[in-house]
Amino acid sequence: MKTKLFSSVLAAALFAGVLSGCASNQNTGANASAAQSGAESSAAQVKTVNVALESGSKPLSFENDKGEKVGYEVDVLKAVDELITDYDFNIELVESDATQIGLETGKYALIGGGLYKTPEREQKYLIPNAINGVSLINIYVNEDDDSIKSLDDLVGKKLVPSTPNGGIFNLLTAYNQEHPDKQITITTGDGISVADRFKSVSDKEYDALVLPNNLGFAEIKEELGLKVKAVTPPVKINGTYFALAKDQTDLSAKVEQALKTLRENGTLSKLSETWYGEDTIKYFTE
Repeated sequence: MKTKLFSSVLAAALFAGVLSGCASNQNTGANASAAQSGAESSAAQVKTVNVALESGSKPLSFENDKGEKVGYEVDVLKAVDELITDYDFNIELVESDATQIGLETGKYALIGGGLYKTPEREQKYLIPNAINGVSLINIYVNEDDDSIKSLDDLVGKKLVPSTPNGGIFNLLTAYNQEHPDKQITITTGDGISVADRFKSVSDKEYDALVLPNNLGFAEIKEELGLKVKAVTPPVKINGTYFALAKDQTDLSAKVEQALKTLRENGTLSKLSETWYGEDTIKYFTE
């Protein structure tokens, strides 16, 4: 009798254990399924957007010898992307004209290219209220020349031709309008490479060159062994910005906050030192 009772108790215990194990396995499976579902839901919430930078715009954005996308704005966009968890940037390098056309047609959500904030751009696009970089307008002279310190000193000097109706042409024209008694001689010319412009100053063919700093001066100077220097302080300081399509209000707000963070934590300054040889961010005040 005792043997039968013990056998009955043992059987009941084993049956309960089996049920408990089944329940445990079901709970484990349910938890794993819920975790997987949560991960898939989180992944589904990440939106991939196409963004465009200019190709061959060294050192802003270009392809290196390995075919990799590199440059100041490339690194800034990657840093922004890391801070924005619900967007993933697909960076493309395209011709300069294709960036704005692509933004207007909806092909791209965001573009760069050392863009200045202008009333026309603010009307057409969303411009985050935070810089992605700083463009310095510098006077470049031969290293032996200490006579030129500002735009005033360009009066009577021979300047490298400017692109017709370009930013530098407009800057010099505005100076002449503001100084009727001090006129800078302005000449224009198309198709002159940036390297040739710097070389003509190094060779003393021209007295000075007025140009933005973000066109690869440091690298060109080193590669060609030029005797050219930038006059300090800069002639003009411009913040540069990303531009977004009008329907990208959420992304624009998040890009703005990310750029502010990158400026505050020193990332933009470090990237500027890497690509331009100096911290240009320090020059800009809101």
